[in-house]
Amino acid sequence: MSGAGVKWRSVWARNERIAVQALLENLRRLVWLTALLVPLSLLHVASSWNDHTSVSPAGGGLTLRSLGQARPALSSGPSTGAEADTARLDGARWREAVVLVHLVMAANLALVGALIGWTRRQPRLRRGWQEVLEIWGLGSALVFTIAVASIDQWIGTSITSFLIGCVLVGALFLLRPQRAAVMYGLAFLGYAWALGLTQVDTAQLTSNRVDGLIACGLGFVVSLMIWRKHVLKETLAAELQSCRLQLQARTTEMQQQAVRDPLTQVWNRVEMLRQVQRELMRAQRQGGETCLVLVELDGLRSVQERWGVAVTERLLTAVAHLLIEGLRATDEVGRMTHESFAILLPQTTQEEARVLAERLLLAIGRIKLAMPEGSATPGACMAVSAQPGRALVPVPQQCERLYAAAEQALGQARLQGRGAVGVAPPNTVQG
Repeated sequence: MSGAGVKWRSVWARNERIAVQALLENLRRLVWLTALLVPLSLLHVASSWNDHTSVSPAGGGLTLRSLGQARPALSSGPSTGAEADTARLDGARWREAVVLVHLVMAANLALVGALIGWTRRQPRLRRGWQEVLEIWGLGSALVFTIAVASIDQWIGTSITSFLIGCVLVGALFLLRPQRAAVMYGLAFLGYAWALGLTQVDTAQLTSNRVDGLIACGLGFVVSLMIWRKHVLKETLAAELQSCRLQLQARTTEMQQQAVRDPLTQVWNRVEMLRQVQRELMRAQRQGGETCLVLVELDGLRSVQERWGVAVTERLLTAVAHLLIEGLRATDEVGRMTHESFAILLPQTTQEEARVLAERLLLAIGRIKLAMPEGSATPGACMAVSAQPGRALVPVPQQCERLYAAAEQALGQARLQGRGAVGVAPPNTVQG
């Protein structure tokens, strides 16, 4: 596909994505236009009808063709009494037509506004009906200006209403270029046909049709400018939103990197100690025992020497996942050193923590990574320390004592060998 074809398809796809938003915005503007024009049309009807009561036109029924034929050809001679009567007749019938057109327009706009409100409460019918109502409302506006311009030919040659209508429709509504081209094309055809019903002067008819073509072209150009501006605004807004989401994602990622261990995704040492202090502060207010379990893996150096760093990292990751899955949602896990983890157990007695440590040791011992020559299995030992709630010493000092007691118990567990659990003496210091 050529570069021009790809660009055209891209522009078309972009317009279609924005069309849904444009449709909703056009309907919203149609509702406001209805609220404005219906009272004005009724006011115009009342004003024209009051003026009409002072004139008693002769003649029968009202049709565009009959009234167009009733108007005499323009002459350059002096006015006669018959011509004056004809002019009064044209004026009276023009008022009748204006009243009729404004009444029809007011009723039509009121119906469109009511249907727009109805479609908002019908999700299944919303999109299809909304597109129909958009075309109906915009088409009605142009038909109204065509009717007024045609009626005005009975008393003059102005097509100002049609010109203003074309420009306002292009300026007030968001029209896709394809739809705008079709709409203004049909509007010109209807205008050219309707004008022929009321304008009997051939030269003036041709001039007005040319002016109408210019009005449609001007309205189309205005609609293109408005649409291009709207597309640019929506595109920039979408890009800005995308950048904002990317920035938020990057910020969240950086925040996670600041508190998470990059390999195992558990808390790092700094954040884990912060979690311990936070829990001790809670226990200081509400009471309850808090336990800390240290997990130290052994045999990782031999695994690394035999199978490499990648296998060692897989073992560490497997151990971290096992610890997370074996704990409660309120418990926390952190990586303290290259070979050790810490487990924070809120509202847990030292005996419950010891039982949990033994169970986790058995689970860690069952981890095996199949290798071409044997299997990689980690060993571990654990230590448990406890801190009662409502201690009199400051929380930072409680944290230090809790961690130091766990490390001391871990040293004792190392002496006992793989699979041992060391238990620190209960921390009963209250002051």
